[in-house]
Amino acid sequence: MSYIRCGRACRAALALVALLLVVKVGICGAQSAPLAAMSLDLDKKITAPSAILMEASSGRVLWEKNADVARPIASVVKVMTLTLVMEALEAGRIDLDDIYITSEHAASMGGSQIWLEPGESMAVSELVKAVAIESANDAAVALAEHVAGSEPAFVALMNEKAQALGCKNTHFINATGLPGKSPSEDCVSSARDVAIMSRELLKHPRIHEWLTIWIGYVRDGQNMLTNTNRLIRFYPGADGVKTGYTERARYCLSATAVRNNVRVIGVVLGVPTSAVRFSEASTLLDYGFKMCEAHVIARSGQEMGRVRVLRGIDTEVGVTVDSDFTVVTLRGEGDGVDARLELPQYVSAPVERGQRVGKIVAYVEGVEINSADLVAVDDIPKAGAFTLVVRSTKEFVRSLFDFR
Repeated sequence: MSYIRCGRACRAALALVALLLVVKVGICGAQSAPLAAMSLDLDKKITAPSAILMEASSGRVLWEKNADVARPIASVVKVMTLTLVMEALEAGRIDLDDIYITSEHAASMGGSQIWLEPGESMAVSELVKAVAIESANDAAVALAEHVAGSEPAFVALMNEKAQALGCKNTHFINATGLPGKSPSEDCVSSARDVAIMSRELLKHPRIHEWLTIWIGYVRDGQNMLTNTNRLIRFYPGADGVKTGYTERARYCLSATAVRNNVRVIGVVLGVPTSAVRFSEASTLLDYGFKMCEAHVIARSGQEMGRVRVLRGIDTEVGVTVDSDFTVVTLRGEGDGVDARLELPQYVSAPVERGQRVGKIVAYVEGVEINSADLVAVDDIPKAGAFTLVVRSTKEFVRSLFDFR
C-alpha cells in the first residue's frame, strides 16, 4: 500500500500561499473488461423499471437503468425527512429529549403508523426510531411539525434541500410519501435522486443507530417495531436505508451496505413484489463490492507535513488526518490517484491539537473523489514577548551571515 510522505518538501514550499503536494498512488484508469462484463450482467439481472448503483464516498455511478425517470417513491420519501431531522439535531435546533405533543393532523395519518393519539406526548428519539425502523407516517409528520412548525413548512424545506443537492426529478408533496387522490398528488423522484438523497443522509453516521435496529420498541416497550428493510438482518454489512410501497409506486428500496471500507448504495423503484425488491437490491450491492476496492492514502496520526506557526513557542506544527483517509476506486484501475495537501503559508498561535489546518484532497483524472481535514498534531501555545524578541534577534543575526 502506498502512503503520502512529505516533510522537507512541505517545509521548502511554505513560501507559497497554498501548498499542493501531488503524489501518484497507482489506482486509476479506464474500466477493465471484467467490470464491463459485470455491467452487462446487471443489464440482464435487474428487472426494476428504474435502478442505480452508486459508490457512496465519491457519488460515482457504477451502473444505472432509467435512473432519471420521475416516479412515485412512497415511503422512500422519508430518506429526505430523516435527513432534515438529522440536520436539525446536529445544529441544535431540536434535541432527542424534546417532547412532542401530537397534533390532530399528525394523528390522522394512515398507512404504517404507531397510532399516535391527539395530545399524546412522545420524545423525539422515539419518533425518529419509529420512522427509521417501521416507516411510521404519523411519527414522520410529528417530526416535520417539530422541526418546521407545520408539515407544509417542512415540505418546503424538503424541496429546497432536494434542489440544493441537484435532484432534478424530485418533488415532495408531504413528509411521508403517502399517495394523493391522483398521480399528480404523489411525491416523485428518480433512482438517481434517491441515491443522492441517501448519500446525504449517510453523512450523518448516527442515523445507523436507528436504521440498523431489527426489532425495537416505543412507549416503554408496549409497542414493538419491526424493520421494514429485511436486508438489515439478512445481508452482511447492510445498515440502511429505506423501503416504500404504494399501489402506484409499487415496491421501492434504497439500500446501502459497507464492507472493507467500501460503501455502496443500490436503489430499485417500481418493482412488482417485495421479494424481488430485496433480491435485486442485494444483486446491486453484490456487484458494487465486486467492482470497487478501498485504498488507504494516509494513516491516522501519520505526519503529512508541517506548517509555519507565527508567534508560537514552536515555529512549526505537524499536520495529520484524524482518521485513516481512504479512496475507493474501481478494481484494476490504471495508473494513479492524485492526493494533494492543501495547506496555508502559516497559522497564528495559539494552535490546539486537533485544530483544522488544511485538507487533503484525492482526485481521479482531475475530478475530486474524496477529501479530509488535516489537523494539528500538537498544541502550540502563544510565545511570550521575551521569547519573540530573542527569536527575532537570532534570526536577524543569522541573516547578516547568510551569503547564499
